[in-house]
Amino acid sequence: MSVKSSNIVTHNIFGEGVILETRWDGAESRVKFKSGLCLWLPTKWLKPIQAEERELDKISAKRILEAFRMGVVPHQDIEYFTFGRAYEIDFLQKGLENLKDGSGGVYLVEGGYGSGKTHLLEYARHLSLRIGLVTSCCELHIQETPPYRPKRIYHELVYNLRYIKDDYEHGYRDLLRAATRVKINDHCFLTPVLRRLKEIDDSDLRSEVFWQWIEGESTKEYATDPFSPYRVKGGQAIPALYDFSTAADFYNYILSGLSFLINYLGLGGLVIILDEFETIEHIWDSRLYQRGLGFLEGLIGIGFNDAGLKSINNRMMHNQVRPTPYAYKESYILLILATTPSESTLITERIENKIYLRRFSRAEFETIFDNLLKVYKFAHQDFMIETNLRENIFNAALKRNREELRDFIKFCVEAFDWVRLKKA
Repeated sequence: MSVKSSNIVTHNIFGEGVILETRWDGAESRVKFKSGLCLWLPTKWLKPIQAEERELDKISAKRILEAFRMGVVPHQDIEYFTFGRAYEIDFLQKGLENLKDGSGGVYLVEGGYGSGKTHLLEYARHLSLRIGLVTSCCELHIQETPPYRPKRIYHELVYNLRYIKDDYEHGYRDLLRAATRVKINDHCFLTPVLRRLKEIDDSDLRSEVFWQWIEGESTKEYATDPFSPYRVKGGQAIPALYDFSTAADFYNYILSGLSFLINYLGLGGLVIILDEFETIEHIWDSRLYQRGLGFLEGLIGIGFNDAGLKSINNRMMHNQVRPTPYAYKESYILLILATTPSESTLITERIENKIYLRRFSRAEFETIFDNLLKVYKFAHQDFMIETNLRENIFNAALKRNREELRDFIKFCVEAFDWVRLKKA
C-alpha cells in the first residue's frame, strides 16, 4: 500500500478528506474525512482537489454558498450547519440507537415549507450512516414516485440504499451478496433471488440485466427482443416485480424481509426516510388514493412490527396475482416521515413519536446569520461589510422570511452578493 497523505479529495456525501493509502493498484482509497469517518472507497468515486485551487476552506465555502443560494445545505456539511435543533436531533438519535439494538419504530417530522424538514432528514440520514445502520431515502412525488406506485418507491429505495461496514461504503448489491450466506427458505421473492445470486457470474454482462431486474429497473427491451443476448428468460422461479398499484403487500413484504436479513447480518436494521409524505393528500382519484394509502399504511405497520401483518390480513389491500403478508417474520425498520402541517388522519394518528419544527428565536437566527457571513468571507476573502449595513440585511431578512428558514438563507447570501458586486 502506498501513502498519499497530501492527496485532498471530495466525495458527494462525505465531503472533503485526505487519502491516507491506496490498494488494488489504486482502485480503492482509504480516506480520512473532516467528519471523522475513515473509509475505504472506490477511487473513481472521489474527486481530486488540485493544490493550485488554493486552500480547502475556500473551496468548501464556495460549494456551500452555491447550495445556500438554493436554500439547502450540502450533504457533507450537514453537521456543521445545523442550528437550534438539538432536541429534535436527540429525539431521532434515540430512535436510531434503538434500531441499532434491534427495535424499530415510526417517527413523524412536521413543519411548513422552508422550515428545515429536509435538512433535518438529511442530518438523520448522515447520522444513521455514521453509526452503521442500513439507510435509504425517497422523496414522494405525485408523478415520479406516487404512493400508489410502490414499485417506483421500491426502486428509489434500493437505488439510494447505503451502509458502512469495515470502513467501506456499501450499497444494495453488496447487501444481497452478503445475504446469500443467510439461510432463508420461505420468502417468495428473496429466497429465489439469493439462490440465483449464488450462481451468477458477475463478469457476465447478463448478470447486470438480472441485477437491474431485481432492483426494479425496466428490462422490457431485453424481454421483447428475442435476439437479445441479454434477454431475461422465463424459468427464474422468481415472482415478477409487479407494476400495478395493488401490489402494496408485495413491496412491504420485500422491505420487511430485507430488514430481517439486515438484522441477521448484524447491521441493526433498515432506516427508511420518506420526505413529502403529504403527497398522499394530493391524489384526487379516490381509487388511486386508497391504493396509495394502503401502501403507506402497510409501511407504517411494518415499522411498528405489527404482528397482524405477518399473515394475510383481509382488511388490507392485496394484489390478485400472488397475495402476500405485509410483513415477513420480525421487521427491523425505523421509518422517518416528513410532512407539512395538515389535519390529523387515521394513517398518522397512531404515530406517537412526532416532531413539530418550531420557529427559530431571534438569537438562533443571529447565529445562523453569523455563520452564513463567516462562510461568505471564506469564499470571498476581500469581502467587507459595514456594521450598519450588516444589521440592516439581518433585520430585512428576518422581517421578510421569519417563517421560512430556506428563504432567510437565500435572502442573506443574495444580499451579500449585492454588496460585494456593488463595490467591485
